[in-house]
Amino acid sequence: MSQETTYLQLSEVDGAHKFYEVVVDDTTLTVRYGRIGDQGQVKASAFPDNARDRAAAAKKIGEKVRKGYAPAVPGVRQKRSVSRRQIVSTRVRSARTLRVSG
Repeated sequence: MSQETTYLQLSEVDGAHKFYEVVVDDTTLTVRYGRIGDQGQVKASAFPDNARDRAAAAKKIGEKVRKGYAPAVPGVRQKRSVSRRQIVSTRVRSARTLRVSG
């Protein structure tokens, strides 16, 4: 049986720039994900049969599509620099202990 590959990307103007690739090969499901332009991380799972493998792949793809990922062609979008959010922290005062009378 031949392998099936689904490649999705999520690219926002001032935010996410990442990909998610799902490969179904007989009873093995391989997921590769990360920032566009990088190799990404790879996770593989084995299933007892092809039907369960396909069902798991469909579930993962559905989750990503609901989050805003869309089908794409690998290599079209280029890597971009990481935009860092400004973090503003304030000093937190410790709470005083509450006395319990009994």
